[in-house]
Amino acid sequence: MTRDDLKRFRALDIDFCALDLSDGGPDFEYFCTPVGAECVGCLGWDGIHFVILPGDERVFCVDPWGREGEYVLPVGQDFREFLSFVLYCQGASSLSLFYHMTEDQFRHSLKEISDGRRSGEDPEFWARLDAILDVVAQEFDLTPADPFEKVKTLQAEFDPSVLNFSDEYYDVLGLERPE
Repeated sequence: MTRDDLKRFRALDIDFCALDLSDGGPDFEYFCTPVGAECVGCLGWDGIHFVILPGDERVFCVDPWGREGEYVLPVGQDFREFLSFVLYCQGASSLSLFYHMTEDQFRHSLKEISDGRRSGEDPEFWARLDAILDVVAQEFDLTPADPFEKVKTLQAEFDPSVLNFSDEYYDVLGLERPE
């Protein structure tokens, strides 16, 4: 279902960059992108991107600036749940920060988004973002869902040893490739 939903999402006539989910194209991969990953979207900075993996319904955040064991972490049980979190956060960027955020820090980041909206700066952007969020919510029949507890639980229970990396990963980190 996740891959079908991703295809439906990509077929929408929306500005994916406004959601921090631009199409990564063929150049989305970094040393820490798992082998066979399919790009869900890219933030557009620092190489941070979201992927789904072969045989797995979860959505993962790949952060080349992370640490070993934290380069790739789940941020949704499936694509629909991920989108409900994007709706709640009004974009995907907050979801990339979970591995090192406390709940207070997360709530503060959402408050900054809300403050930016209320400040009256760039009302055209906020109106466009609202329209995009509405299209996504209607297309997938979703309501915004608070991601904090769910994502923290997903990440705490995740075993990164199940990930399959390229030789480049081990070369960059100076690690021996497991057999």
